[in-house]
Amino acid sequence: MKTQCTKIAVVASCGAETEMFRHAGFFSVSKDAVYHRVLIPGFAVPEDDALAVSEIRRLAEERKLDLIISEWLGHTRAMQDLIHLAQEREIPAVFVRTTEVKKVRRVVVATGGGPNLYEQMWLARETASDLGVPVEILHWTPDFNDIPIDGPNDNGPLEKMCVHLLNMQVDTIHCSGTDFAGSVACSLRPDDLLIVGAPSPLRLVADFAGSLPDQLAKRIPNPLILLSSPPLGHISLRRLLWGKLIKPRLRSRSKNQALESMVDNLIRHNQLPPTSQKDILTRALEREQISSTAVDCETAFPHVKLPGFFGVAGTLGIFPDGIDFGHTDGHLTRFVFLLVTPDGFCDEYLAFLSKISKRMLNSSVREALLRCKTAAEAVEILEPHEDFPYENSALVKNYSDLKSVPQQESLAV
Repeated sequence: MKTQCTKIAVVASCGAETEMFRHAGFFSVSKDAVYHRVLIPGFAVPEDDALAVSEIRRLAEERKLDLIISEWLGHTRAMQDLIHLAQEREIPAVFVRTTEVKKVRRVVVATGGGPNLYEQMWLARETASDLGVPVEILHWTPDFNDIPIDGPNDNGPLEKMCVHLLNMQVDTIHCSGTDFAGSVACSLRPDDLLIVGAPSPLRLVADFAGSLPDQLAKRIPNPLILLSSPPLGHISLRRLLWGKLIKPRLRSRSKNQALESMVDNLIRHNQLPPTSQKDILTRALEREQISSTAVDCETAFPHVKLPGFFGVAGTLGIFPDGIDFGHTDGHLTRFVFLLVTPDGFCDEYLAFLSKISKRMLNSSVREALLRCKTAAEAVEILEPHEDFPYENSALVKNYSDLKSVPQQESLAV
């Protein structure tokens, strides 16, 4: 299970090694992390970049890489080949373009709620924290009319959920026009650092050249980070919430009592050592003291980062009567997903979080979960089989509603 970055390939020319290793440091807090240095001879000819890609391919065949950190390659074909390799091997990859900007004063994320939203926002948070600067989300619309006013609290529901769970404070920049790259270029300041997602795998079948990240790289002089995350196809909620890790029809008097019962459920399923019960509960409560993990849609995502832990462990508690989980508006919480992960970057955790969030935005999913009586029924609602066994059951009034998830506009991801 690839969840903690312990084997990191760093691709850099001689002048950019320090910067690339600094970015690699964001992703792993493990003292045992192994860094594989891949030197780019130069940017004079395409063969230089191709040699770096070949070396990464060799490393990926010899060992299981957890992350690729690369300088922005000078040739689009090499960028395409390395992103394609990362997607094929299911390895997160980050490409960094440095510039002559002396000090970055703002991190801007170009996203419209696409599949890599959580990973992009996590990267933006860590980068901004390291630089001591704010984060803003940039939204582009292909129309000149009816553009919202820039400011906080005007993001879509998925983005609001993501920002809250990552404990971030962000504003929004709106831009519009017929040319995405040109509109973004007009919206950026000279000292902005822009974070974008990689083109979709379907787009990479053609060429990286002409893709939105490539257009941006040619149009803006700003420092730029591109994130490529593995496809979400391998992320299965059935693999996370198996057996009786889903507990329907629970009752609890308090948040503390609810979390205690859920930690106990993880231990009963041998997901966590019994000796860690007190420590995990303490960590969960300390995270809640920073800010409640209760979000809209009657859902909460308490999270425990456990040093030395590998993988992702999770359990879902369904509380039909609701509990006070500290939602900012005083709303009760009925669905509590407790997730335990390693320290540092955990791509599977962010992918699970994204997938669950999208499902819970659907009111029909939430209504069906409240009616279910068993864990098997609940997991079928969260991640239906193609042949849905409850199609004619009163459990689900409208199965077509369950299959549909609110669509989010996607820009560069």
